[in-house]
Amino acid sequence: MGLKLYGTLFSLVLQVKYNAGSYELWLMYINSRMHLHDRLATYDAALSALCHNASASEWDGVHTSACILDLFLQMIDCLCMSGNVEKAIQKIFEFSAADKNSHERLLLLSDIHSCLKISDKCIFWVCSVYLVIYRKLPEAVVRQFECEKLLLEIEWPSILLPDDEKQMAVKLMEKGAVSVASLMKIESLRSDDTNVKSAQLFAVSHIRCMAALGSLEYCGNLLDRYLGLYPFCLELVLISTRAHKQEFRDLSVGFEEILINWPKEVPGIQCVWNQYAQCALQNGGREFGKELLDRWFHSVWKVHYHQNGVLPGVDSENKDGLPESASDSILEISPGLDKIDEMFGFLNLSLYKLWQNDHVAARIAAEKALKTAIPKYFKYCFREHATLCLTGESVLKEPASISGMENILEHYIGVLQDFPVPEPLPRKFINNIKKPRVQQLINNMFSPVSSDFFLVNLVLEVWFGPSLLPEEFTEPKHLVDFVEGMLDICPSNYVLAMSVCKLFRKRDESTHFTSVSMCFWASSNLVNTILHAIPIPPECVWVEAATILGKVKGVEVLSQRFYGRALLAYPFSVKLWKSYQLLYGNTEKTKAIAEAAKAKGIDLD
Repeated sequence: MGLKLYGTLFSLVLQVKYNAGSYELWLMYINSRMHLHDRLATYDAALSALCHNASASEWDGVHTSACILDLFLQMIDCLCMSGNVEKAIQKIFEFSAADKNSHERLLLLSDIHSCLKISDKCIFWVCSVYLVIYRKLPEAVVRQFECEKLLLEIEWPSILLPDDEKQMAVKLMEKGAVSVASLMKIESLRSDDTNVKSAQLFAVSHIRCMAALGSLEYCGNLLDRYLGLYPFCLELVLISTRAHKQEFRDLSVGFEEILINWPKEVPGIQCVWNQYAQCALQNGGREFGKELLDRWFHSVWKVHYHQNGVLPGVDSENKDGLPESASDSILEISPGLDKIDEMFGFLNLSLYKLWQNDHVAARIAAEKALKTAIPKYFKYCFREHATLCLTGESVLKEPASISGMENILEHYIGVLQDFPVPEPLPRKFINNIKKPRVQQLINNMFSPVSSDFFLVNLVLEVWFGPSLLPEEFTEPKHLVDFVEGMLDICPSNYVLAMSVCKLFRKRDESTHFTSVSMCFWASSNLVNTILHAIPIPPECVWVEAATILGKVKGVEVLSQRFYGRALLAYPFSVKLWKSYQLLYGNTEKTKAIAEAAKAKGIDLD
């Protein structure tokens, strides 16, 4: 070990000793430990110290909870990628089986759990069950490392497990459900909307988990139980409606029952109408969908606006020469609507106007929906708006007309800037610096967080499908211009860069799309987007990129650069070390790589 590195480590040891409650210092110390055993031991020490300090009155309980959960999940992820999935699962079941008479070592996870706020407890249980079922953490959660976690968009693909493993997962999830339910019986916790919403999202995950395991009858019982607790949770209500359709083959009965029974004072009725209309248009036929939208407009939207005195005559002309239905005046926000109902109401109006062939009014309504969107639903809102842009937009049909697409995407990004950006947990301490100039100085020392490319890819998927790329490119120049334009908007969009590489693999090797220069260009984009992304992309992204690079000829120099950074970011990834070995046919080199991995505690045999 070099003298400089030793001095840095010694300094970190002293810092965490005298600042044992500092998540930021512990994170730096953890990342400095380059042997697997040392890193896992440091995770344990960090969690123990943070839990010990969590009870101190001067600590921010919400922030401390998020930090403890983050380090715990990072430790589990480290065990998984290093080939120690069984040890990770064992930790979960040690906690599940622990009681007050257990050995002190087994109580560490109990300490962790007791320090978490309800929303983080829900994520703890869901991730634990997910680990037992799929032998990894949910990718949606891994992508939120070093950030506050949200229990959203976790996918539960169907899986066939042996009966004993299935029962383990079912019992563990039920234990989590009991834990959450007991907390929600406490009046002070139950009165907090954030806690209620977390418990509802846990209920949704519980049902989807059981569906993935094939326990459909149990799902029905769970749904009834949770609807009894949360009768107006939109997610649960919509699951119930879709389940009703599968059982009785009738789409309308479930939705009609909800519309009749939905209380006027509870937000969400416009969302129910929106999902009803979408399902009707997709499954019930165009005529039924059109009739439903017409019914909604005349019996719900117009009635509401007449009651609030803001609905103008829909047939009159305005000063711009447009029908009044296409003017802003018909789209004035009503004070009687909740934010959720405002957004979905405008989306419904946009859909209605689209079916009336009033594209101008449909576009205005969709714009209003964007302006009134709330963070939880803005992905859905952007997707609907992008679908509307696709309707009749010739600019999207011309490969060379990239500027039109860029303008639309830049407009979306401008709208997105009005939403609060999640701040990485390691940077939260900056907010506690009292002197503004010092705060600004420290802020400037950090690299800016990469712009989130999810929005660009969401829109591209609506326009072009899962590949994110237009299929009609006939010339490499058009593809290069398109991709470079998209990367100018979001330079760290490694998902798009991967799609380009996959496109080349599908094309005939004799075409000009798969020339050496084009393949190098695509591979270079892939490496650069990953290396420049902040925070560092999850291990699975690096592994997939390594697989892609391994199948491209003539990119050895790029691959060397890639692995140099990959193994620095994830020094305990068995998959990355093995991919690195495949780069060489040389036996001596593969042995040297195996020895380098072993020096970090990773056995590749």
